[in-house]
Amino acid sequence: MAQLAGPAREFIAAYGERGYLVLRAVLDAAAAAPRARLGDFEFKMVRRRLRELGLEYNPALLLSKLEKEYGLIETTYKSSSQHWWRILDRRGIEEAVAEYEGRTPTPPDDPRLRLLRVQFYSLQPERLLEELRRLPPRPRPGSREAHALRRIAFQDLPLLVEFLERARAEYPDELAAEIALAERLLEEAEARVASPLRGARGSLGLYEEATASRGGQAAHDGLEGG
Repeated sequence: MAQLAGPAREFIAAYGERGYLVLRAVLDAAAAAPRARLGDFEFKMVRRRLRELGLEYNPALLLSKLEKEYGLIETTYKSSSQHWWRILDRRGIEEAVAEYEGRTPTPPDDPRLRLLRVQFYSLQPERLLEELRRLPPRPRPGSREAHALRRIAFQDLPLLVEFLERARAEYPDELAAEIALAERLLEEAEARVASPLRGARGSLGLYEEATASRGGQAAHDGLEGG
C-alpha cells in the first residue's frame, strides 16, 4: 500500500498546493459521478471543483502530467468537447491528499461513510438539480411547477439536509464533493422560493414576519378589548 502513494506524493512535492488541489478536485469529481459510463471524472468537473475550492485555474497541464508522467490516471474517452479519465491509483491519491491535509485517511471500507454515500446518491442529486433548474422562480400557485417544488421541499430536501449535517460533522473531507453538490441543491431550491420572496418583502424573514403579524394582531385585540 505504501508504494502506491509514492507517485501522488511526488506530484504534490513537485507542484505544491496547486498539485494538492488538483488531486483533491480529481477525487471529489470522481465521487460526484460514481456511475458515469465514460470514466471516473471529466475535465469540466475538475475545473468546477477547483473553482469551488477557491482556485481559478485551468488544470489541463497538470492532468496531462498526472497521466503521462506519474501514471495516476488514464484517458478513457476524448472528443472535441469532453475528456474523461479513469483513476488508476485512487488509494494512493487519497493517502497523499490526507497526508498533505495532516489527517489519517478514512478506511475505504468504513461502513458509515459508505452508508452516507449510498443515502446521498439514492436521492439522485444530479437529476434533482436539473429538475430544480428547470423550475421558474416563484412558480404560479397551483401550477404543476409549484407542486413539483413543494414535493421537493417536503420530501427530498429534508433528507438532503439530514445528510448534509452528518457529512459536515463526520466526513467533511471524504464527502467534500457530495457536500458541495448538496449545498448547490439547497441554493437552487432557495432561489426558486426564498430569494424572490425576500426581495419582494424586504429583509424580514417569513417566520419573523408571521410572528410579528401575530403579535401585532394580539396587541390590536388587546386594545380593542380594553
